[in-house]
Amino acid sequence: MKVLHLATHKSVTRGGAVQMMRLAGALAARGHGVKAVFNREKAEDIDGAFLLKTMGMAVDAVPLEPIRPGPLLAFRAMVAKEGFQVVHAHRDSALKFAFFSLWGTGVPLVAQRGSTYRPKGMVPLVLRHKRIARIVAVAHTVKESLIKEEIPEDKVRVVYGSVDLRRFCPKVPGDAVKEKLGIPSSDKVVGMVAALVGKKGYPVFLRAYREVAESLKGVHALMVGSGRPSKFVQEAGSLGEKAHFVGHKEDVENYAAAMNLVVCASVKGEGLTGSLREAMAMAKPVVSSAVSGNPEAVIPGVTGVLFPVGDSTALARAITLLLSSPVLAKKMGLNGMRLAARLFSDEKRTQIMESIYDEVCGC
Repeated sequence: MKVLHLATHKSVTRGGAVQMMRLAGALAARGHGVKAVFNREKAEDIDGAFLLKTMGMAVDAVPLEPIRPGPLLAFRAMVAKEGFQVVHAHRDSALKFAFFSLWGTGVPLVAQRGSTYRPKGMVPLVLRHKRIARIVAVAHTVKESLIKEEIPEDKVRVVYGSVDLRRFCPKVPGDAVKEKLGIPSSDKVVGMVAALVGKKGYPVFLRAYREVAESLKGVHALMVGSGRPSKFVQEAGSLGEKAHFVGHKEDVENYAAAMNLVVCASVKGEGLTGSLREAMAMAKPVVSSAVSGNPEAVIPGVTGVLFPVGDSTALARAITLLLSSPVLAKKMGLNGMRLAARLFSDEKRTQIMESIYDEVCGC
C-alpha cells in the first residue's frame, strides 16, 4: 500500500510529529510505500528529515496554503504521479489543504485528531464530509468530543499513540542525570515532561511541589520541556536549587529515568499525554489531572493517581502518598508498564492503522 502522511510540523522530533514519524516508520518497515510531506518550501528545511529517510521513507515539502493555487496543484500532481492510495492528514491545516487539493480525485483522506479542543471554522464541515473516510482519535474522550460536533460515530476510530518500548524501558539509568544536576542519589525526584506553556499546568505543579517540600525533605522538582521558566517565577521563585528547569532534551528518557514519579498537571487541550505513556513504559508511577483521555491510562490505585484539574492541594497529596509509599509506587509502576505494553506498542498501533487504510482503500 502507498500512504502519504501530510503534516504542518516544522520538526519531526517533538509532539505529534514524533507520533507521525513512529507510525510512518513502522509502516515502511512492514513493506508499505510511505512518504512524509511537510509544510515547508524546501525539504532541506525540515528539522530532523534525515531521521525519516533512515527509516525508509521518502520526504518532501509543500507550503500548505489553500489560497495559493501553485502548492495545491503541485500536491495534487504528486499524489497522482506517485499513486498514493490514501492520504493521512495530521492537524487541521494539513487536512484543509489536502481536502481542497484532492477534490474530485477519489483519493481517501484520513484525519488525525489529537486533542479534545473543539474544531474551529470550517473544520467541522470538512470532518463531516463524505470525502473524509476515517478520523483517527487518540483517545475515547477525543472521539466523544467529535460526536458532540455531529460527526458520524462510525467514521471515527480510536487509536492510541505508541511508545518506543525499547527506548523507554525500566532499564534506562537515571544516575548520571541526578549527578549532572547535583541531586544527591538518595533524594527523590518528582518530574514533568511538557513544554513550558500555561495549558500544561506548571503553576499547579509548582504550587503542589511547594506543599510537598514543606513536609518531605530531600525532594526535587525536575521539569523537562522547551520554553521560558521565567513565566512561572512567581511559583518557582522561592524553591531555590531544588527546582530544576532543564529545557528540551533529545535524551528525554534519561531524565525520566531520574524521576521517582511523573506528573501531568495539564488543565486543557490533551488527548492522551505522551509523557504519561512513556513514563508507564518505564515502570514509573504516574499522577495526572483528570483531563481529556488521561483517565483511560491512569487508573486510580492501579497505574497511578488522578486529581481534579487545577487542584494543587490534591496533587500535593497524591505526590506525598507515592513518595511515602514505595511499595505502592512500585506496584503501580509495574501495572503501568504492563498496560503500556498491551495498549501502546508500535506493533499494535500499526496493525490497527493498516486495517483502517485497508477499509478506506477497499483492499
